[in-house]
Amino acid sequence: MSFEQLFPVVSSTPVSSIPPSLPFKFLGGFGWPTKMIGALLSMQGFYSLPTQFFFAPYLTNRMGSLLTWRICVVSFPLLYFLFPYTTLLPGSVKLPIVCFFLIWKVTVGILAYPANAILLTNAAPSTLVLGTINGLAASTASLARAFGPTISGWVHSIGLDMGYAGFAFWTLAVVASIGAVQSFWMEEVEGSDDLPEILNEEAALNEPYVEPHTVQVALNDIRNELLGEAEDDRSHQS
Repeated sequence: MSFEQLFPVVSSTPVSSIPPSLPFKFLGGFGWPTKMIGALLSMQGFYSLPTQFFFAPYLTNRMGSLLTWRICVVSFPLLYFLFPYTTLLPGSVKLPIVCFFLIWKVTVGILAYPANAILLTNAAPSTLVLGTINGLAASTASLARAFGPTISGWVHSIGLDMGYAGFAFWTLAVVASIGAVQSFWMEEVEGSDDLPEILNEEAALNEPYVEPHTVQVALNDIRNELLGEAEDDRSHQS
């Protein structure tokens, strides 16, 4: 979300006339009009649809959730670190390179989300706590979406005051690097299948688990019985 917030800001920022002092001190953005920025954002949406439905499931099935997740989180720091330097490229190659970075960002983001969800679900110690774990994960993600753009915008302002246009992106790279390092300690485990234990617990409490198929059969029997009684009433009335 921080990248999504910073990209339109950098895209609309005019090109700086101040010579850069490489490797880190430079100012300015792309100086693109609103129409160009909107077209690039729309391109991300059109690209994400086939990637989400076709490419992500295929790659996750071939590589596994953990390896897919690890590749994504390792590539994020590199993406965030290199992107600010695209503002220094010549005008003829600037747009194609920026499109490449956007495709890179969308691809790893789409691949990382389902892989993370699968790893989180499989790591649950019991199916009874899946709701709690997924709820906490969704709440944490919402918290990051709420405060991420605000904090990244504030960091970007500080960087501009110091003369570093890429300061916010490099801060994101540092934060993403922490997650990338942690991914090498992660292990892929099989999901918990404790349904037999749950059935035994409910049986011990004299509250046996009722299969959905059994409920449906009982409902059909009741419906047929009611229909039969209605037919008998009509027969007696006639």
